[in-house]
Amino acid sequence: KILKIDPTEKGSYTVAAKGVRNSQQMRVFEQEEDGRRERVLRKSEQGKKSKKSPAKKMIVSFMDIGGVTAEEVNAFPVEALDLDEILNFGWGRNLMDGKAREGTFYVNHGKAFVLGAEPSCNSDAPLGEDGFHQPWVQFGRNGFDSFFGISSMAIPSEGSMLKLIWSEFNTGKLLGTYDAYREGAQPSEAFKLKIFDETGTEIDGLNPLVVEELGEDNVGFTSRGDPRLFHFPDGELGVLIERTGVFYKVNEIMLE
Repeated sequence: KILKIDPTEKGSYTVAAKGVRNSQQMRVFEQEEDGRRERVLRKSEQGKKSKKSPAKKMIVSFMDIGGVTAEEVNAFPVEALDLDEILNFGWGRNLMDGKAREGTFYVNHGKAFVLGAEPSCNSDAPLGEDGFHQPWVQFGRNGFDSFFGISSMAIPSEGSMLKLIWSEFNTGKLLGTYDAYREGAQPSEAFKLKIFDETGTEIDGLNPLVVEELGEDNVGFTSRGDPRLFHFPDGELGVLIERTGVFYKVNEIMLE
């Protein structure tokens, strides 16, 4: 769940959202209105003719670690917290229809202690399913990437072509999307990002940074680093490799 707390009243809280499984990171950011192209008038301090400037909304975004079928980044407008509705992001077996959801999928009853395969996927859930808020982005497993789960997310600075990037727990790969959050839209298209070190050499995910820091003889059976994207105080992107405790700055570059 996500709780709304009133700091002026001791012990006061209300449930703002449910269907959240294991969110380890949340960010509030501002973005322009969606395709409705709503506008607001900006007052002129000197009596000049007012100019039109895009209306903006505050958005809450959070990553949510899945089970087997879908890893998610979800989002909703801050103003939704003022409504009586409890937002539902789908995780857990629903008492009304008996179905459990991961991302835009229905999943079966799971079997305890069966890692990597349970609970299995049952079928697609309808896009825009009534009563549920579906992900901004989602990704799952495939036969060649060895993905295990989402480990962090970040919102690139204004002017970036990317609107969201996130990291994968096991491989250290970074993924992204060009699509801004749109309320009620279907999940955005996602893709893997190429990563280059400070010398301009392409590396296969962020795990090679663990080998560079610890040395091959000290890495052991896996170089998994558990990357955690974050924002520096000036708003620029960074990543912490949790295994080594080393911080790196992340810059977006365009390839010809």
